[in-house]
Amino acid sequence: MKFLSKFAKATVVGAAILSLVGCGEEKKDVATIDGVPAHIKVGVVPGPYRGMIDKHIKPILEKKGFTIEFVEFTDYVQPDAALDSGDIDVNLMQHQKYLDGMVENQGLKLVGVVNVPTLGLGVFSDKYKTFDEVPEGSQIGIPTDAVNLSRALKIAQTLGLITLKTENSEQKASIADIDSNPKNFKFVPMEAAQISRSLDSIEVGFIPGNYAYASGMDYSKALGVEAVSEPIKNVVAVAKSNENTIGKLFKDAFTSEEFVSSIEADSEFNAFTRPAWWPVKK
Repeated sequence: MKFLSKFAKATVVGAAILSLVGCGEEKKDVATIDGVPAHIKVGVVPGPYRGMIDKHIKPILEKKGFTIEFVEFTDYVQPDAALDSGDIDVNLMQHQKYLDGMVENQGLKLVGVVNVPTLGLGVFSDKYKTFDEVPEGSQIGIPTDAVNLSRALKIAQTLGLITLKTENSEQKASIADIDSNPKNFKFVPMEAAQISRSLDSIEVGFIPGNYAYASGMDYSKALGVEAVSEPIKNVVAVAKSNENTIGKLFKDAFTSEEFVSSIEADSEFNAFTRPAWWPVKK
C-alpha cells in the first residue's frame, strides 16, 4: 500500500508538472502573433516620434492584438545597442545615414524598414520675422556637431545667406567652406540643445527638429525650414533577423492608408517633410 501511495503521489506531481509545462507552452503561443511578440518594446528619445507612434501607429497595432511599451533613452547610442541585444524590438530615433554608420562602425546587425515624416531643422528668431530684418554682422547660432553644422550651412545657402565652396557643398561643410557671406553674419557653433535657450542673446538660431520640438518652437513662425532629404529622414529600425516579422508589421502600419490619413489630419505634423513613398494628394 505504501508503494501504491508513493506511486499515486508521484503520478499527481508528474501530472501537475505536465500541466504547468502545458500552461507555459500555451502562454508562449499567446505571446506571439504571426511570429511577432504580442508585447512590443519601442525605443525612442525625447522628441516627436514617440507621439507619432503613440497617436497614429499604436491604435493600428492594437486592433491586431498587439500592445506597445515605450523605452525612452537619453542619447542616440543606447537605442541601437539595446535593439541589437534584443532588449527592445524596434526603435525610431535616427535617420538612415546615422543607422548605416552604426552598423558599419559598431558591427550591429540592424536594418531600416521604412522612413517616416521627419521634422527638419528650423531657423528661428525671437527678434525678427524675416532675414531681411536681420542686421548685418548678426550672430547666428548653429549646431556644433559636424553633421548638423553642415546641414545648417546648407540651409543657409538655400536661403541665400551664404554660398559654399562647390567642392564641399554636397559633403560635410564647415564654417571654413563659406565662400561668400554678403551680410557678414557671424556663425557661432553651439550645443544643439542650447540654441533655443540662447535666442535672447543671438539674433537667429538654426535648431535641429528634435530640439526645436522639445522647446515648443512654432514652425509656422520659422524664418526657414529644412526640406529633409531622403537619407536623413528618420527610419524605423529593427534587428536584421526580424526584418520580415516585426519589421514588416511596422512597415505595413506606417505605409497604411489609416496612418497617412491620420497624420494628414493632425496639424502637429504639418511641418514634417513627407517621405518619398508618401501618396500624392489628389
